[in-house]
Amino acid sequence: MQSLQVIVNAFWQIALFRAGPESLPDSRPLLVLAIAVYIAVDVVVILALYPRHALPPLLLIDVGFLLLWCAGILRVFGYAGRLQQTLSALFGTGALLQLLAFPFSAWPSFGLPVEIPLFFRVLVALAILLWSVSVYGHILARAISRSMGIGLTFAIVYFIVIYEFAAQWGQVR
Repeated sequence: MQSLQVIVNAFWQIALFRAGPESLPDSRPLLVLAIAVYIAVDVVVILALYPRHALPPLLLIDVGFLLLWCAGILRVFGYAGRLQQTLSALFGTGALLQLLAFPFSAWPSFGLPVEIPLFFRVLVALAILLWSVSVYGHILARAISRSMGIGLTFAIVYFIVIYEFAAQWGQVR
């Protein structure tokens, strides 16, 4: 249990810009765990927001594109050896931030009688989206030893591709 707390704390430190992917161990089991948790959270989010038939393609493009995008960026900049740590950081922080955003973005799907004003839900979801883009930019910038601006550019492209693809597979419920 303590090791799980250490792992979650490491991802939080990255999400709070206090650490980078280099602070994580270069560990295949950690990468597999981060991907598995990310996929589990992604499945819940997709099923709450999109039609059921959208799950396989959305999951495939989200996970697959992140893997390929990160690997390509690291290879182009000559840091392919940092792939496991960088992917662990991206998937681990991505899962944490999705968990934070989920209640606000998927609130109507729950059918609960408590009404959270739409403006508040949108504002919180937007803030977490901007935080996510910034965290991904931070991770990518540290992984390729470049400026935050370069990292943000790569993160923004990733999020645009994901959201454009999601728009092709159905309207948010």
